[in-house]
Amino acid sequence: MTLTAANLTFAYRHGRAARHVFENLSATFEPGLVTAVLGPNGSGKSTLLRCLLGLLTPQHGRVTLGTRTVHDLTEPQRARVMAYVPQRPSVALGFTVANIVALGAGAQTPGPLARDAAMRALSTLDLADRADEPFCELSQGQQQRAVLARALAQLDTTRAASPKKPPAPFALLADEPTSAMDPRHAVEAMGILRQQASLGCVVVVVLHDLTAALRSADRVLLLDDQGRPAATGPPAQALTCETLQEVYHIDFVNVTDPESQRIGLVPAVPSSSR
Repeated sequence: MTLTAANLTFAYRHGRAARHVFENLSATFEPGLVTAVLGPNGSGKSTLLRCLLGLLTPQHGRVTLGTRTVHDLTEPQRARVMAYVPQRPSVALGFTVANIVALGAGAQTPGPLARDAAMRALSTLDLADRADEPFCELSQGQQQRAVLARALAQLDTTRAASPKKPPAPFALLADEPTSAMDPRHAVEAMGILRQQASLGCVVVVVLHDLTAALRSADRVLLLDDQGRPAATGPPAQALTCETLQEVYHIDFVNVTDPESQRIGLVPAVPSSSR
């Protein structure tokens, strides 16, 4: 069950003027794979994600998950098949970490079961010891981990509700989920996204970390500053220094780990800055 964007056009309107973010953008996101969406600031990465989720309605085009048109689904129907990790977790005054994560279990889940789902997800994200503390007192990186835990609780609860039925076409979409995390938790979070993909989930993640995309994604969609696809495909083939230079307008160099032979991509340091 693929997640497909077909000929999407989206523009933000300011009075009579409209600013197009992307036009006639098409992309396919396969189950069982982690697809990273990359590109400069303002290239439409977050807007695309919100269109895929049905949170924004494109002026033209269609988004489907399997055979269903996403924008035709009600919010409860979308919540049963799509989980979202936003770029900036909102600070909920008066709610504990466990409260926030338990929301992912849905209003129809009895309190004790929602709490159990929340605690399992928090343990996975190394936050169980903070469960009863106010969400607003967590650091930004910890809040990101808690919101990722909420998405896990949402997906796990939905799977548990229909164990005898054919697997639903789940999708997990995350917008820069590791931007405030320390290196250890960022690596672990990307591993969790890969685990969800291994369960058959469509996983789409917006990233700025090129090395994380090379190491953790199965495919990438690289957008240029006009919201146009500059490259798609396996990361090692799509993320070349030449393509990145065209998209970001700076030079890049490959860095290879001599032990693992894993490749990283970093901006080249101008000679005048040395």
